[in-house]
Amino acid sequence: MKQLTKYRVAAVQAGSVFLDLKASVEKACRLIKEAAENDAKLIGFPEAFLPGYPWWIWQNDPLSGIPFYTKLYENAIVVGDEAFKTLSRCAKDNNITVCISGTEREGSSLYLTQFWFDQMGNYMGKHRKIKPTCPERTVWGDGDGSMMDVYDTSIGKVAGLMCSEHTVPINSAILGAQGQQVHVAAWPPLPKELKGPLGLAANLASTKYLGISNQAFVLFCTQVMDQDTIDILCKGDETLVNKLPTSAAGTGGTGGGASYILNPIGQIISEIIPPLEEGIVYGDIDLNDAIPGKMLIDPAGHYARPGCMRFVLKRTPEKAVEFIGAKQKTYMSYDEIQG
Repeated sequence: MKQLTKYRVAAVQAGSVFLDLKASVEKACRLIKEAAENDAKLIGFPEAFLPGYPWWIWQNDPLSGIPFYTKLYENAIVVGDEAFKTLSRCAKDNNITVCISGTEREGSSLYLTQFWFDQMGNYMGKHRKIKPTCPERTVWGDGDGSMMDVYDTSIGKVAGLMCSEHTVPINSAILGAQGQQVHVAAWPPLPKELKGPLGLAANLASTKYLGISNQAFVLFCTQVMDQDTIDILCKGDETLVNKLPTSAAGTGGTGGGASYILNPIGQIISEIIPPLEEGIVYGDIDLNDAIPGKMLIDPAGHYARPGCMRFVLKRTPEKAVEFIGAKQKTYMSYDEIQG
């Protein structure tokens, strides 16, 4: 495979069309087309872009969120469905690699998943959030080690994580051990005004750490909270608005966009879009720029101490139920019964 080392990447800063999968996919395709027209070879999307983040989990008890959960369930993406096929076609039509995060439905459960399509529209695989954060566990199930892959592509070795997964050093080490060169970091809105763990400062720092430790370029992709979403969630109730994780003094809960392209030493190499605005930021990268750092730090190689400290990744998919043996035939048609 001939590898491209110098190319342009794109990080989306935008919100979804809340709880509307079809409209969110259409919006995603417009952004993919725009990025391709600006010569990007890879585009990354924010966390839960399809079809929006389940903000109600932070506002009330889990049972009160059932109507929203039902809507999310009905608008979750399923591998192989029409939304999935549309994204595949869009990647191929625009000759661009796509990493997009969304709520996935498998069986009767929901998961937070990053889906990867290459520039030919091939589905490379997915990463499910290993452990949903705090109240997210009332909506999304856990991922497992079978979905912690780095994809070897014509634009290098690419992978991603979502939100607070970036604060877990083991996650970074697992991707670094597979030689990750470009990372898609998918985040919800991250208001600069919030100084705690839900604001921009801490979460940008954790993402920079991953890029620096693995000598990887990073697409830092954030959602923008818009007023339409707040209206659906809160219906004018200021008490509910103030419970949103995006709420900060003077913002009314809106905004939080802070998308960047970061180089392997954590510097921002893209333009910056104001936090209330939607758009795409671009960065021109050269994978060879990461080589000098390998002389100093290679956590999975010469800078490791496996004799006293190492990680183990279990790649076997975890199944709640395992069926052994073929299903027995019990069905008999009316004609068979009657002889």
